[in-house]
Amino acid sequence: MTKAILIHGMLADRRVWREVVPALPHLEVSPLELPGHGQAPAWNGNDYQTQAYLMTETLCDEPVHLVGHSFGASVALRLAVERPELLLSLTLVDPVFFYAAKQAAPDLFAAYAARATPVLAAIAQGDVLRAAELFLGDWGVDGSWPMLPVAAREAIAAKMPLIGVTADSLAEDTGRIWPRLKNVKCPVLIVTGGKSDPVMPGVVRGLQQQFSNCTSVQFEDAGHMIPVTHGKQLGQQIAAFTA
Repeated sequence: MTKAILIHGMLADRRVWREVVPALPHLEVSPLELPGHGQAPAWNGNDYQTQAYLMTETLCDEPVHLVGHSFGASVALRLAVERPELLLSLTLVDPVFFYAAKQAAPDLFAAYAARATPVLAAIAQGDVLRAAELFLGDWGVDGSWPMLPVAAREAIAAKMPLIGVTADSLAEDTGRIWPRLKNVKCPVLIVTGGKSDPVMPGVVRGLQQQFSNCTSVQFEDAGHMIPVTHGKQLGQQIAAFTA
């Protein structure tokens, strides 16, 4: 059975794929947890994206279908350019590789950067609870922050420094993903939410310009957290793409 590796986004864990996995009985599904999340090893203090892609690479004992959501999509992109021969297909779910928008839609990128500034400033000032509230307001399930128990808020806030240390990998492409994307020859599927951050069409535009075999699908009523809010629909999309 062919393997599929699923990589979640920041502040989440493998549980975000619960509604997706049942739609993939034809695949051997291996959810990967990012450094410092779930049961994964802690961040080692070096480049975070590099640590994450190397962790993913260890699961690839043969070519795989690779799926990444949010920051997990940037990890999937990094593995795709480092080891393109390992991919049978690549699925990017609301990918936050903002550098693509910076290249293809600089106006959308500039507006995103302005929205991100208060989050990064709060992290730098050590106000991680405020940073978490702002961040989830942009990227979480709509209205989720006020509903969370205090312990859950504190657990999320404790991970906010990781948002700070990964920011340049997404906005400045410190992993040099962009110039190597044309080397990725496997089929690529991009799934986005119609109610996600306004920068997302710019990200998609940039990625589509780089890939030679790319399909883009938008779930009109979805926000950023597609695996959670539209898991069954996403699973069906991935199942058809990897059949």
